[in-house]
Amino acid sequence: MQPVTLSRATGRVPLVLSCEHASAAVPPEYDNLGLTAAQVTDHIGWDIGAAAVTAALSARLGVPAVLSAASRLLVDCNRDLGDRDLIPHVSHGVEVPGNAAVDDDERSRRLARFYDPYHTAIDTQLANHPEALLLSMHSFTPELNGCARPFDVGVLFDCYDDLAQSLARGVAAAGFAVRMNEPYSGLEGLIFSARSHGRRHDIPYLELEINNRLLRRDDDAIAVAIRLADAIASLPNQALRHKR
Repeated sequence: MQPVTLSRATGRVPLVLSCEHASAAVPPEYDNLGLTAAQVTDHIGWDIGAAAVTAALSARLGVPAVLSAASRLLVDCNRDLGDRDLIPHVSHGVEVPGNAAVDDDERSRRLARFYDPYHTAIDTQLANHPEALLLSMHSFTPELNGCARPFDVGVLFDCYDDLAQSLARGVAAAGFAVRMNEPYSGLEGLIFSARSHGRRHDIPYLELEINNRLLRRDDDAIAVAIRLADAIASLPNQALRHKR
């Protein structure tokens, strides 16, 4: 299962989008990892609506995007190879039977089939667009473990604070309620993919988290992308000024 790469670079906006949890797909031989179809297609299996909003932004801004092709339950493309949740035994309180006894051979197969091609595809896009900024696209569930998340968008960062604040202002100006480093914090290492690719290519990087209640239908995701487009499109120019 190769990652989906949308090569729509027009040169107008030097930006590459990534979407680490774009798909809930599980190949038939894995039998949904012992879960029900409803469980796999819930937020534990992917970031609901993230692929749709990423594709819509790619089309609207004319920028390339790389989207994962398989469920995060098989292997999480936003986790370091040493992370205990790379192949999760439990996800948000749900046990994953098909991951209970993954040996080294199976781990290597999953990395070679789902994880490595995804990260190689991002590296390829960044090598082809060396002046680009990298923005990782995600969504989050409105409530987790009984805790409400009463906001629309989170801007995640571990450096490039000025860019993060600028993006947050632009997103707020588009009418969204914004939080910094919520519902997860880049300062706690939770933007692995963006950080690792950004540092490897020496380019600015951020992660955007969108409340999935805004993305449940493709039409809704497209509407969100339209509202976010100006704030995102302005980021690379601000990054260039920041670099100077």
